[in-house]
Amino acid sequence: MQKRRGFTLIELLVVIAIIGVLIALLLPAVQAAREAARRAQCTNNLKQLGLAAHNYIDTNGSLPPFNSSIDERLHWGTPVFDPWPLDWAASTLPYIEQGPLYSALNFSFGSNGSPQNATVLRTLVNTMVCPSDGELPAAGPGSSWRNYAANIGGPSPFMAWSGTFVSFRNDALGNSGGHQNSNIGPVGMARIRDGTSQTALFSEMLVGTGPPSPVPANHPLAKHGYAFKLSLDSPVDQGGSGGPAATAFVQACRSIPGTQESFGTLTPANGAYWIGTNPGSCIIWSGYNHYNGPNGYNCQANNDGNTGGYGNIMNALPPGSNHPGGVNVCFADGSVKFIKDTIAIPTWWAIGTRNGGEVVSADQY
Repeated sequence: MQKRRGFTLIELLVVIAIIGVLIALLLPAVQAAREAARRAQCTNNLKQLGLAAHNYIDTNGSLPPFNSSIDERLHWGTPVFDPWPLDWAASTLPYIEQGPLYSALNFSFGSNGSPQNATVLRTLVNTMVCPSDGELPAAGPGSSWRNYAANIGGPSPFMAWSGTFVSFRNDALGNSGGHQNSNIGPVGMARIRDGTSQTALFSEMLVGTGPPSPVPANHPLAKHGYAFKLSLDSPVDQGGSGGPAATAFVQACRSIPGTQESFGTLTPANGAYWIGTNPGSCIIWSGYNHYNGPNGYNCQANNDGNTGGYGNIMNALPPGSNHPGGVNVCFADGSVKFIKDTIAIPTWWAIGTRNGGEVVSADQY
């Protein structure tokens, strides 16, 4: 009898099917392992930023200002009418082994087309980039990008600028460029009265990318910096009586229908102009707040008169990431914790304030 040589078609199909099943079983595990590695790198980046903040305090006695001070009179009558001051990232450069970049900066000028700072603006710093953000690159004209933002505080109806990074009232024109209250000014460890282990320093942001507004809320990139305007005001500095207004605002922000279109006509700008900010209208370039929860919508209050959706102190400006289920947060003691999207809103508010007097248990986040 002649021996059979080779496979039958059925045997070949069975082998292919088995290989396909094995690949289907292994692929999620491989993707999970890759994401775990990316998340570990992101955690390390935030630890480096936390260490840089502590080194800055050791040298200067306080955390870096949210924005630098610029004498805008230097720019009157020039093509750079709105200079957009340099932000906290500029101040921390020497402490993340970027001394040459820091030396190349001119703090008398800003980040909006200022040729004096063009080289630094176009430089990508690995410590500022989360590898899980798969939408890179996406940056503003003439600028690089970054994935980390500074905590400016909890809901404005209680008290604005209640976070760890705030504006200073010391520019040449006698103002901070944004809303002022008793919270602004240098923030040292003594002003973090809620405890450094329970107060956020930094979190993540998804770099703004996508078409110009408007886009619907159910757009795949809707949470990459698009703002959705609410019909509610978000009052400022009401103290303990601000709770109802803050609660109503968050509930409305979380109830946005998928068909609602984003506000304005601008392209999204999270993380764009990576080393600049504007505390009166462009906070999402460099900051976030503890108002709406992690990975939630960016919601603009009805009483915000800005015509674009780049962020003002009274708006909900949440952090965001591509890590499944939450975001990394660096606390003021230098620790980094993963905060789930499902965190209770009062707890989220509490870890955003440095001086709110809230009692938070470690098992609440």
